[in-house]
Amino acid sequence: MLNELELLEIREAENFMYQEIDENEDKSRFKICNLEQANWAFRKIRAFKKQIEENEKLAKAEIERIQNWLKKENEKIQKSIEFFESLIGEYLIEQRKVDPKFKLSTPYGKATFRKQQLKWEYEEDKLVEWLESMGLNEMIRVVKEPIKNEVKKLAAQIKEGQVITEDGLIIEGVKVIEQPEKLVIEVNE
Repeated sequence: MLNELELLEIREAENFMYQEIDENEDKSRFKICNLEQANWAFRKIRAFKKQIEENEKLAKAEIERIQNWLKKENEKIQKSIEFFESLIGEYLIEQRKVDPKFKLSTPYGKATFRKQQLKWEYEEDKLVEWLESMGLNEMIRVVKEPIKNEVKKLAAQIKEGQVITEDGLIIEGVKVIEQPEKLVIEVNE
């Protein structure tokens, strides 16, 4: 916080600057001519810099306070959004029981279910062992990590979460989990 001396320096400097502007419109402006005047100007600069620091400190505290307020308020609002999205989701599920192709559309938004891609989970150690035992070393990186895109290409069939090759062999170390449809809500602005 600025002390009284620094506040005095600022008031004096501001008065001096305004006086210089008013009095010297037609005259030459003030110039520092000696060490004492230079020291006087340094004190003014120091006081102004301290005032800038104080302003920044105050602004930082206020910004932090406002950001905390914003986060807290938006968390409450997000819970409300999630509540209404769940209500829309429940309604959509009920309507799809009657009409599996039902799509909800209003002037204020729409909601549908979109299929998601299959999620592949790998037990890398088992998969590497399996690939090595099958002589498919080209599908293994030097760091003994399966090349998952290549492993996916081996899949001829997926049955009960297991990946089966064209030869009917079950690829060990891979489990495929079917994903439920994802609720997508778009709000028109």
